[in-house]
This record gives sequence, structure tokens and C-alpha cells, in this order.
Amino acid sequence: MSPVLCAILIVLVLLIYKYKIKDPKPIFGIYSLPGKWYYLKYAVFACLYYYRKYSHKNSSASKGGRAGQGVKAVADPAFMDRAQPLSEHAKAFDAVFFISASRNEKGEGIYFVSGCERRPMGMCNGLFYIGLPGKGLLCSKKIPDTVLFGAEVSEFGAEGIKMAPVEPMKKWSVTYRGQMWYQNDPSKLVDVVFEGEWTATADYFDYDTDLHPPTVIRSIAREKWSREYFDILKNTHQSHYEQFGVMKCKFQIDNESFMYTVPSFRDHSFGQKRDWTLMHRYGFHHIFLKNGVRISVGVINHTCTASVLELGVVTLSDGTLLPVKWVDLQLWQHGEGGQPPRDYAFRLAAGDQVYTVQVLVEYESVHYVSEEWEARMVERFCKYTVNNVPGNGVSEFHYRHKDGRPESVAKNDPEWYRRMCHKI
Repeated sequence: MSPVLCAILIVLVLLIYKYKIKDPKPIFGIYSLPGKWYYLKYAVFACLYYYRKYSHKNSSASKGGRAGQGVKAVADPAFMDRAQPLSEHAKAFDAVFFISASRNEKGEGIYFVSGCERRPMGMCNGLFYIGLPGKGLLCSKKIPDTVLFGAEVSEFGAEGIKMAPVEPMKKWSVTYRGQMWYQNDPSKLVDVVFEGEWTATADYFDYDTDLHPPTVIRSIAREKWSREYFDILKNTHQSHYEQFGVMKCKFQIDNESFMYTVPSFRDHSFGQKRDWTLMHRYGFHHIFLKNGVRISVGVINHTCTASVLELGVVTLSDGTLLPVKWVDLQLWQHGEGGQPPRDYAFRLAAGDQVYTVQVLVEYESVHYVSEEWEARMVERFCKYTVNNVPGNGVSEFHYRHKDGRPESVAKNDPEWYRRMCHKI
């Protein structure tokens, strides 16, 4: 066969493939599936990703510019691990989150969760939870609302919540002073004074550079490409890193004193803007096992950029960090209607190990993020079993919230908060 005829046949086959083979429809119109050009797009984006990742090691982008996608957004950890300057965008953000969990000799869960998302004009989204054997779950006073006011410039926290770096990537302080209410008795308010010292036990894991590259590449390859798509991908980029450690805390609930030292996790996210309306769903699990293994794993549906993105890290007992290679948790099969399951299992892989995760929810609470309640967070305090090893931790499922903020919340009606949460 002549080269010309061979070329013509190849062109004909490609044309038939292009116009006759149809891309599969997204599941529920939301979750994209690999299309007919998936493997070609995978190869193309892999070349771009690895080229960018390894060619920018000594470039200016890796020395402080907002980079991402395989390149460090901030090269200096000391600068990265503090409150970031907020951009001029109305949805500018800078957020930190702390999760601590363990269990007592009876197997009962002990939980501490604190978070603050800094926003412009001295506003932040802040929350605080305590879960204790014999007492149940305590929620900071405004939950399910998290909008707090009076935040100082370059500080994480307001209205009694405060988190501050003490030594970059090594030590933070976490404090809370204010009222909390019992989920099992919403009418009962108690005064709480909490003082915590968080200390790192492993290095930090940077999503800009340390994710398993194939997980990023396949998430992009399964989407429809256009110039607009890549512009959105660039403009919605957020920097995010995580680190495991230990939380040493002492606190008082009314006149009763407590003291615990428990394994802990923290993360820090920042960027030009965070628009919760662009996020359809995610499911994250933070796991502390009895054998010293720590796991942070999630699946995200960011509708306009990556409808299926698997990510996370496994930290071994010696501090070794292993990026998650894959997760078989399918969001559309787990709580797509709005209520995530409370007893379920999934698998993930990291290094040479496959981990089978069993989840049993002990407590559950709902809170909302942003002034307009654009995001609904289902916070779950869980008992885990991973490859037959027991543990505890927290699972957070996010849903885009379309109903908006009730008028009673705008009027700051604290009784409404407690009545609503009692029904959850």
C-alpha cells in the first residue's frame, strides 16, 4: 500500500471516529466520564504537566509567584505558613482547619475541630466542635451559621476563635473562648475555655507539587477542553497543603476541667478567590489509626474544572509521606441526594499498599459557609477501621447549597440556630 493511500485511510478512520463515535453522557449530567479522545488528551496533558513540573524548578515562578499545577505557589515555607495577603477580589480567602481525634480505652471517640476561612472586610467563616465520651457533641454558639465578624487583619479567627502560627510548619496555637451548645440538648449552653498547642510530627504535603501526577492528569483528561476551560482552570486555582501532628490541649466546660494529647491534622488553603457556587460536592476523610498511620483522602467534584478528582496523602508511622494513587469512592453513589451514608466502606492506594477503609459515623452536624450560605457542610465524627486496624477521625461532605440564607439568620436569631440544628 502506497504511503499516500495509507495516509488517506488514516484520515478517513479519524474522521469516522470523530463524527460517529459519541462521548458518554456525564452521570447525572455532572460527573464526566472518559471520552473518545481521553487517552490522547491524557498523553498531551501529561507532557505539559511533567514539562511544567520539572522545567520550573529554578524559575521565578517557583520562587514566590502564584504557580500551581505541578509548580510551587510559594517557595518559602515560612511565608506560606502564615496569614496570606487577601487579593482584591470580593471572594478572596485564606483558610486554616484543624482536626484532632482519638479514642479512650473503651473505644469511645474524642474529637476537636476548629476552622477559620478569612474573608475581606474583617469577616470570616469560623467554627469549633468538641466531641467527648459521656457528653456528646458540643457546637460553637452560632453553628449552623459560621459567619463571624471583627477579625483582625492577618489573623485567623473572630468571636472567640483564634488560630496562630508559632513556628512555621512546626507549631501552632489553637484557642476558643465562648459559649457552646450540646447537640443532644440544644437548649443547654455552656461556657468553654480551650487552649491547644499543635506540633508537627511529619513534613507538610503540598497539593501544588506533591500529588500523584496521574490523578491530576486523568481528572483533566476526562473533561471537555476549550480555551475557556483552561482559563477557568487557571483562574480558579487554589494553593493547599496539609500536615499531620499532635494536639496537646487543656480546656474547661463550665467548671469541669479536661486535658488530652491526641493525633491531629491541619491544612491551609489560599488563593485569589474561593467561589463556593462553583463546587458541586466533595467528600473528605481524615483518619488516625492506632498503629500510627495517618490518612487524608478526598474526592472532589468542582463542576467547571474537574468533576472527578481523587487526592490525598498517607503518612506512615515514621513520617514517610505517600501520595494517594487512586480512590474508588464514587460520589454519585454516596449521598448524591444530600445525605451522605453513615456506615460504608471504600478503598484507596498509596505506595505499594491498598487500604480498605470502613466508616461508622458517631456524631454528625451541619454548618453553612459564606454570608449567603452557598456551601452546606456535613461534618461527621467517625470510627474507622482500615485493614483491620482501628482508628478515629472526621469526614466532611460538602454540598452546594441553593436555598440561600434564611431571613431569621440574617436577624441573628440564636434560638433559631439551636432549633434548626436539633432537627438535623
